[in-house]
This record gives sequence, C-alpha cells and structure tokens, in this order.
Amino acid sequence: MAKSIPKVSGMDWIVEQLSQQEIEPDEFTAEMISNKTKATRSSVHHRLKRMRESGELTSRKISLNGTTVSVYKRATPSA
Repeated sequence: MAKSIPKVSGMDWIVEQLSQQEIEPDEFTAEMISNKTKATRSSVHHRLKRMRESGELTSRKISLNGTTVSVYKRATPSA
C-alpha cells in the first residue's frame, strides 16, 4: 500500500516558504564572492549567470534576511 503524504495547510506552506532558509556549506551568493574578490556585485552576478547557463554551476532561490537571493554551487559532473 502506498504511503500517504500528509497535507500541509496553505498557511503552514507559505510560512515555511517565507521563513529564513539556510545556505549549505558548498553554496555561495554573488555578494559573498564580491566581498571576497572585491569585484563588483554586478560583474560577479553576470559571471555566475554565464557559468550556470554553461552547466558549471547550479542555483536555487532562498529567502535570506527577508530578501530572495540566488545561491550557487558547483555542478556535479555527469558520468
């Protein structure tokens, strides 16, 4: 028999979506790279976007300090 998935109310779901999410140890933001390299955030953002489009990086959106930001990590090489 298949497992039933518990239903989550709309309110619980949106609270979970809007709450602070964590950056994993292997993830980074454009701002983190900009601070480390002293490059402008705009140039870092564009470079990360190109790397994501070429498959070198993956990204996801999270809520961080009330702001939606993209976090990036190195793509897992395909076998």
